[in-house]
Formats: sequence, C-alpha cells, structure tokens
Amino acid sequence: MIFLRFCEKACEAIVAFFMLILVVMVFVNVVLRFGFSSGIVVTEELSRIVLSALIMVGALLALIQQRHIAMTLLVDRFPAPVKKVLVMVTGSLMLYCNWLLTSGGWTQAELNFSSQYPISGLPMATTYLIASAAGVAFSLVILARMVLILAGRMPAERFFQAASTD
Repeated sequence: MIFLRFCEKACEAIVAFFMLILVVMVFVNVVLRFGFSSGIVVTEELSRIVLSALIMVGALLALIQQRHIAMTLLVDRFPAPVKKVLVMVTGSLMLYCNWLLTSGGWTQAELNFSSQYPISGLPMATTYLIASAAGVAFSLVILARMVLILAGRMPAERFFQAASTD
C-alpha cells in the first residue's frame, strides 16, 4: 500500500509537471507566432513526446486510483473465494495485455532507434519506450494489488471496484 501511495503522489507530480511544460510550450509559441512572426519549431516534436508520456502517466494514475470504468454486476454476486479466483484470472489477463504493450513497444523502439525526429534529433523510439515503461508500471500496480489480495491484506472486491465519484 505504501508503494501504491508513493506511486500515486509521484504520478500526480509528473502529470502536473508535464501539463506545465505543455502549457508553457504552447503559450510561448502562440506569443512568438502572433507577436513576432516566428516560433520555436522543436516544440511540435517535444509536445508530441510529452503528450505521449502524459497520457501514459495519466493512465497509470487512473489505474492506481481505480478511476477506470468498473463493471461489477456479475462479480458482486459471487462469494469471496470465487472473487479471489476471478482476481487471478482477470489480473492474469491484464498482465498479459501489459506484456503485449511492453513487448510491442520495445519491438517498435528497436526498429526506430536508428530513426530520428528531423528537428530535435531525438530518436523516434522515445515514444515507444514510453509505452514499454508504462506497460511495466501498469504490471507492477496490478501485481501489487494481486499480492495484497492473496495475502489477505486487501479484500478481493477492491480489485474490481472503481473509485467513488466524490
């Protein structure tokens, strides 16, 4: 639980920082284009990379806070032992999907390490590395929840519940 709380606070800080970067890049570019008929060309490529990272970190934050949509109509009707089995089944499926994200992102990164963005010179693999890192982070959160449930430190219902809309 301490691990998840730390990750949540770190993700919130990273999301805020990325939002600040995006706002500053857009604001500076708008002022330069309208005021001085120029602009910072590299911001187009950097904003694409930062936005990709922002989306993945935001998805990780939503996973940690359980802000994704939860369909628990069927799961709520099962007794606690069956819910634990369902946690293992759905958790395993989620881990498999994250493995696909991680390995697919890594494969694309390997293919794009030799390619570079034309202006910034950054490798085009950057975006795919972000996806791979996100897949690993998603897996860690899911594994942490599965371990807590198996150890009896978290009820199985919490795996399937979405956060309240407070």
